[in-house]
Amino acid sequence: MRLIVNLTSAYKGGAEQVAISFINECRMIYENEYHILLRENIAGQLKLNQFPDNFYFYKFTSRPASSLVVYFRTMREFNNLEKRIKPHCVISTGGHGYWRPDAPLVTGFNIPHYVYPESPYFQRIPMKKRLYWKAKKIIDLYFYGRVDALIVQTEDINQRLRAHLKATPVFTVSNAVNGYFLDPPSNKKKLPSYETGEVRLLLLASYYPHKNIEIIRTVIDGLVKRKILNIKFVLTLPEDIFNLLFDDSHKKFIFNVGPVQIMECPSLYEECDYMFLPTLLECFSASYVEAMLMAKPILTSDLGFAHTVCDDAAVYFNPVDPNDIIDKIVSLMNAPKLRDVLVENGKKRLSAFSSPNGRAEAFLSICKKMAKA
Repeated sequence: MRLIVNLTSAYKGGAEQVAISFINECRMIYENEYHILLRENIAGQLKLNQFPDNFYFYKFTSRPASSLVVYFRTMREFNNLEKRIKPHCVISTGGHGYWRPDAPLVTGFNIPHYVYPESPYFQRIPMKKRLYWKAKKIIDLYFYGRVDALIVQTEDINQRLRAHLKATPVFTVSNAVNGYFLDPPSNKKKLPSYETGEVRLLLLASYYPHKNIEIIRTVIDGLVKRKILNIKFVLTLPEDIFNLLFDDSHKKFIFNVGPVQIMECPSLYEECDYMFLPTLLECFSASYVEAMLMAKPILTSDLGFAHTVCDDAAVYFNPVDPNDIIDKIVSLMNAPKLRDVLVENGKKRLSAFSSPNGRAEAFLSICKKMAKA
């Protein structure tokens, strides 16, 4: 099968994680010809010179929808490439990319804003932002409705998306840990040595408003009032965003290591005690499965998408109630038996998710099915 893989819309966090994992796994699936459209955010995390000769890479400088000028120019380039390559199928793991090729198009769906309207995120944002998401939903669902098949990561998302796009086939392929977690390339430490009694909570995420990272400010204030001073949050934010979100009184309780590449993540888990994610919206956070594999107890939001993935492998809190978050953190710190149970439950949950290779094979199987349709 001759395949175009469009990664130009993949941007930060989970979208990059899925794209990089998929391409790396395809190296072991030799029977196909892969034409990869990508930007530097993906290319910089792949060793392009080590790929076999059935891979062809085409670099782009901007996301297709970054402006109208870029959009029309990029669509023209995509169309010209398609005419030259003549693919049997096109797959875009990070969203539709606003391109409708002549070949069958398989697209990943990963925008939880469109399928979880009950999220507290929408009560916390101003009316102008709510109207923005309503308008964007109309536009994006139009483009998603033009694809030949959609891939989602949970059955819950599958059912919710089918309610919007009744005529489009929707396939569920669960997320997976990146291959780097199965064979970590480095254990170089990124954090200082532990202080006596120190407890570290890892929030491994790019910055988006729905990640609810700002809640850490009021959580820290509450911890200080209760004279609980041994908790440190570990963040992976760009320095400018970190400085914008937190003042000096909060920074004393935070290690911000800056953005990290996927290959650096396993060692970061090893240097922390818990995985912490106060998010208000997700399709599927790979951090949940990563924490299970790395034997770290999970503290996360008491919302449907989190329960769908974590089940009994997490302690859940109200993500908009700092006091409840503090109570759950403290109770877990004081319950070593519960920590052990969460870790064991997480190990059992891992069997419900794809392996990196299994996910890649599933993606390609859907492409083959669409190419023959």
